[in-house]
Amino acid sequence: MSGYGGTVRFVDRSSSGLDQSWLTADPIVERIDLGRGSWVDVVRALVPDPEQVTADLLSGVSWSGGRVFRYERWVDEPRLGGFQAGADRHPVLAQAGDWIERRYRVSFDGVALAQYRHAADSVGFHRDREMRWLEDTLIAIVVLGARRPFVLRPRGDRVPVERVPAGEHPDDVVLMPGEGDLLVMGGANQREWLHGVPAAPGVTEPRISLTWRWTSRRGRPDTAPTFYDGRSFSDDVRRPGTRQRRI
Repeated sequence: MSGYGGTVRFVDRSSSGLDQSWLTADPIVERIDLGRGSWVDVVRALVPDPEQVTADLLSGVSWSGGRVFRYERWVDEPRLGGFQAGADRHPVLAQAGDWIERRYRVSFDGVALAQYRHAADSVGFHRDREMRWLEDTLIAIVVLGARRPFVLRPRGDRVPVERVPAGEHPDDVVLMPGEGDLLVMGGANQREWLHGVPAAPGVTEPRISLTWRWTSRRGRPDTAPTFYDGRSFSDDVRRPGTRQRRI
């Protein structure tokens, strides 16, 4: 992480009075300044009993596979997705969401769950462009289960990202969240940086991520198709909700 603004540590007491029975009291927050208005906060062991929560979610969530549009065709995502809402949510989802909202003074519409079942499951470098407004965003991720690399790479390099494996570019920032840690990507992060979870040979335990997303909706929206949309120039059969070619 050399070349970036360094790490600042401080204790968070902003959630005093909330029900935090599933969370660590007064967790330490470490901020990594990535420059150009981008930053990442790391909160170690926000969830102090990650094994129990992981087991609860593995058995209690209806996990299913998704599809994305790559290389002119739909392909299966190498991970599973899930959803919980309302009174059926695990207490960790409610308490962690409340903690993040209070600390960062934002409001979320919901939380997305993803399961990386084994070492081969992964997600490539990307930005969360489905939020559209990327000038000022906040993405909070509680990571349960196995510790695996979470890699950030600055945009702007003319070398295609697939030519340099995640974690091997000199400008890559490699974090190793897991076991109840929280990562928060903020500011201009989605405009200036890519992030991904590469395959992790040797990992034998599953990884679950709980992700909350927020955008200020400031600046110019990104209206180009995402990997969840059909390409506007493709002849592939269109699916409900995807973009159509303008005539």
